[in-house]
Amino acid sequence: MESMFINRVKKNYANLSKWAKRENITAYRIYDKDIPQYPYTIDFYAGNIVLYKYETPNYQIEFAEKDAEKLKLSLLELIAFFGIDENKIFLKSRKKQKGLSQYEKQDSKKVTEIVTEKNMNFLINLSDYLDCGLFLDHRKSRQMIRSMSKDLSILNLFAYTGSVSVAAALGGAKKVTTIDMSNTYIQWAIENFKLNNIDISKHQFIRANVLQWLTEISEEKIYDFIFLDPPSFSNSKKMFESFDVQQDHLFLLKQCSKMLKLNGQIFFSNNLKSFKLDEENLKNFFHIENVTKKTIPLDFRNEKIHQAWILKKLGI
Repeated sequence: MESMFINRVKKNYANLSKWAKRENITAYRIYDKDIPQYPYTIDFYAGNIVLYKYETPNYQIEFAEKDAEKLKLSLLELIAFFGIDENKIFLKSRKKQKGLSQYEKQDSKKVTEIVTEKNMNFLINLSDYLDCGLFLDHRKSRQMIRSMSKDLSILNLFAYTGSVSVAAALGGAKKVTTIDMSNTYIQWAIENFKLNNIDISKHQFIRANVLQWLTEISEEKIYDFIFLDPPSFSNSKKMFESFDVQQDHLFLLKQCSKMLKLNGQIFFSNNLKSFKLDEENLKNFFHIENVTKKTIPLDFRNEKIHQAWILKKLGI
């Protein structure tokens, strides 16, 4: 007898696979903790499955053995339903993250895949990191940035693997500057540009501490549009101080405003569920539009996966 878990996966996949084919999308979420007894999220990457299991709370630790057995059966059901080998399923654990630990390397198997998002291509790594290199919940954000980028100079901060930079470049941006603290992710962003046949000589890739880089204002650092999607927290040794998006977003946005042309815009987002934008202290600098609902994709049941705003610089 099939579990209610696999029945839900089948139902979701039947609907989402048709949508994904129409949209030319090969990476999407097929299960999002739909059933409380099966607290997983499952992402589909061009025939590969990544299942994230969530840490058992201390008050439920007595059920850990049963949960492990349930997970084992769930994995077998996924293998049977999708008709794939074991090596096409990647099991990962979601725990409360400290600093940038979700971005740190966890393995060295180098199992990679190329996925498609409309007519953009992205390199993902299924095996070596907690996240695979493409934030699926920002799919609509990337399309939004692409549609807004023609003939603009774009700055992508905390750029990760540069997927937003790719979207901006393919949208006709005259120059995209991609900044991240990790050399691994900067090189990954360059690979994504090459994968999409974008001339990298027309764009800029910088390995830098974003917080420090933002304090170094110059005439060369003036942009039409800034994409800012910082981590919720960081105590990375590479940073000169700890970072908390709730406490530090005002500093970040005010520094970004100094690098914006008049009427320039910032796309600001983060995934801290408790986050509150300090609109009172920002209203003299920006016109603020909450675009969260416009940026949550169809395949995400969790509508609080991130928050997003467009902030347009005011003339002062």
